[in-house]
Amino acid sequence: MKKNKNSDSGLSGIVLLAKQAGLTSFSSLSSVKRALSTTKVGHTGTLDSFADGLLVVLVGKLTHLVPHITNFDKTYIALVEFGTETDTLDPTGQVIKTGKIPTKEEVESVLPKFLGEIDQVPPAYSALHVDGKRASDLMREGKTVELKPRKITISSIKLLDFSDNFARIEVSCSKGTYIRSLARDIASACGTVAHLKELRRIRVGPFKLEDAVGADCSPKNPADDERLYSQIRSKLLDMDMNVAHLCGMDTAVLAPRYITDFNNGRPLKAKMFVHDFMSDNKNNEIAVFYDDGKFGGVITKKPNGNKFLLNYGFVIHHEEPKMKIFSWEQIVGGKFPEEFKKSGTAITIGSFDGSHLGHRAIFESVISQKEKNLVPGVITFTRSLRGYKNPKTYEGDVVSLSQKLENLTVQGFEFAIVIDFSSEFGKIEGHDFLSMLVQKCGLKYLAEGSDFHCGYKGLVGMEEIKKIASDFNFTAQKIDSVIFDGEKVSSSRIRKCVLERDFMQVQEMLSKPFELDCTGFNWHRQGENIIFANKKGAQLLPPNGTYAVKVKFFDFSQKSGEAQNCRAANSDCTLEDGILRLAFSDNLISGFVRSIQFL
Repeated sequence: MKKNKNSDSGLSGIVLLAKQAGLTSFSSLSSVKRALSTTKVGHTGTLDSFADGLLVVLVGKLTHLVPHITNFDKTYIALVEFGTETDTLDPTGQVIKTGKIPTKEEVESVLPKFLGEIDQVPPAYSALHVDGKRASDLMREGKTVELKPRKITISSIKLLDFSDNFARIEVSCSKGTYIRSLARDIASACGTVAHLKELRRIRVGPFKLEDAVGADCSPKNPADDERLYSQIRSKLLDMDMNVAHLCGMDTAVLAPRYITDFNNGRPLKAKMFVHDFMSDNKNNEIAVFYDDGKFGGVITKKPNGNKFLLNYGFVIHHEEPKMKIFSWEQIVGGKFPEEFKKSGTAITIGSFDGSHLGHRAIFESVISQKEKNLVPGVITFTRSLRGYKNPKTYEGDVVSLSQKLENLTVQGFEFAIVIDFSSEFGKIEGHDFLSMLVQKCGLKYLAEGSDFHCGYKGLVGMEEIKKIASDFNFTAQKIDSVIFDGEKVSSSRIRKCVLERDFMQVQEMLSKPFELDCTGFNWHRQGENIIFANKKGAQLLPPNGTYAVKVKFFDFSQKSGEAQNCRAANSDCTLEDGILRLAFSDNLISGFVRSIQFL
């Protein structure tokens, strides 16, 4: 049966695999593919089929690291058989030369000659290309192959054992070293011939064979398969900061507000990271991590006069954690996850229109309860409560519901209860409402601002809530207001600034530009260069006028008609009585407008 290409597990990580003699490096990967249900694997340095030892296998998105780990130096244990040389320089070939057996002293005396940088001629039977063909293929066709010497580095070489015509040698060397050629050259320095009888790789950079899985599993014993698969699944390594340091890279953490810029390949600047790593980091390669600890890729740092120039190596796009969303009806009906309830929950309640600096202080208090194994969640509403109470005079919300939920997901909440406020819901007494949260959601911690009220007519404030918390055995934490530019940060203040066109103040309080969600807009063309829309929805609009904006939009695939990559472009936006006109040329925009940021 053909495997569905979309059935990959999506797992990423590093597997240290003990390759068995008799298998090719490629065929050895099949156990990793089966264990992790993925086809996205790559190894970092081939071992010949007769050899065994460490294969560093990269899975999923970490296959981008293959060239980085391939460059690591390696350590081998080689068993050299003196007196016979084969055409392949290993036990799979035909004997083509014979010679004397050297003494142990002779072997020991020549080994120092191979320390440091040396020239090495690769084996004729190798994967190196000559005139577009593999050298080994040309040899099998009966053709003569002459390979040029290459610079390699031997950092350590020592004789471990010598018996009869065999020498066991430990070698630490650079990428591109052929141990088969080294065996040939050691014998030549002793005035004789040899070939490589056995080879085991015991180290690749910081990774060691002793930490690998599969050493005790025989490829010829099907009963060992499931045991090997279990070992692989349990020993899958994440790319974290410790592993990055082991790989010889420095690390940097990306500031959350620059995730989109980083993911879209915008020019790198030191300010995009949470600390000044330019002077701290000594290496040219820097592993980037998101603030949630997930690996984001590699960037490079190169001197550029008195400064440094940052460039992308590769990027692994940030995947935001998915937040579970429930309706109030689901909570009342007992649909809240039992595992969340058993762990206990930390919750905050509010409209949270805009997720501004004041909200963030509350969010941080709730999210911090993860350290106590509480599940962080939020209870919010489809619209700001002011919009429910005064629908005719209300100017609109700072953010749409989808923007709000996206913001809450980014903050780190694991669930949200979204309430479509109704007159029936508004009649619930505050005491009863909190009691339901304890019973239905396992409420253990509640964080709110000092002016928070809940229940029928908002009669229950924070002082009353603290008494209720004592009765129901949960903690109620009051969070002080955040002051910016001498005034309290609030959604009302942000709405006022938008209506006064003070987008600088808005951006300071939201930590990002004011942005219209264009999902509910009906777009049309007017002439060759103008696109306009009729506004539908409850989001706040600035006053009539012309504004400098950044427009985010999706391109559409001509074949499938589906939205493709998201792009952004600067434009002028004219607002007039709910109509938005964007100045674009036809060849610039041909897709769906996602949002408009006011600069």
